[in-house]
Amino acid sequence: MEKIIFYGDSNTYGYDPRGFFGMRYPKEERWTEIVRDRFKGKIEITEEGQNGRSLPELQREEGFLRSIMGALSDKDILFVMLGTNDILLTDHPDADRAVPKMAKLLDWIKAEDPVFETIVIGPVPISGEPLDMQIYHDESLRMNLGFKSVCEERGVAYYDAADWDIRLAYDGVHFSEEGCRDFAEQIIRIIRERMDQRVRRHRENLLDTSVKR
Repeated sequence: MEKIIFYGDSNTYGYDPRGFFGMRYPKEERWTEIVRDRFKGKIEITEEGQNGRSLPELQREEGFLRSIMGALSDKDILFVMLGTNDILLTDHPDADRAVPKMAKLLDWIKAEDPVFETIVIGPVPISGEPLDMQIYHDESLRMNLGFKSVCEERGVAYYDAADWDIRLAYDGVHFSEEGCRDFAEQIIRIIRERMDQRVRRHRENLLDTSVKR
């Protein structure tokens, strides 16, 4: 069975900002569970979300990354969905600090000679309300543009969740329940697109082989 790993932060974990101490949305409301249910029996879905996770310092996280990457084959996908906390958890948000960290992570993954596909999702931007959060919103958008360039330079698939109109909860950072459902539909669309592309490439390879014979 094909496998997909979602490596992310609290929005991947399913954090519910209405609670405290790391509470989560009910299982059926989490976007990762919606995706899992949609591909039940076809794709094995693993959620690796962690509250507060930023783009990793590889010296501390490389062992964990190797452990999850080691389970993936050439038919599998690793989704990287990080960056929000690199902007949020600072008094002076600066996309220029986050973008090189994404570049370093992707270079490290490539150096591990992976057989799987890596897909980067640029995070849903932090809300610009109230007014003192506007700089966090602006730097979120600028970070995503930087992520796009980094991915294009490395031939890594990139999708920008800033374009998806995902609804956020009252804190302006975490998905609302409606936002979880909307986000799930976007991820489902991407997975289906990648699956269709793989099928087309397989058919083309079979055709090329038959022609050469």
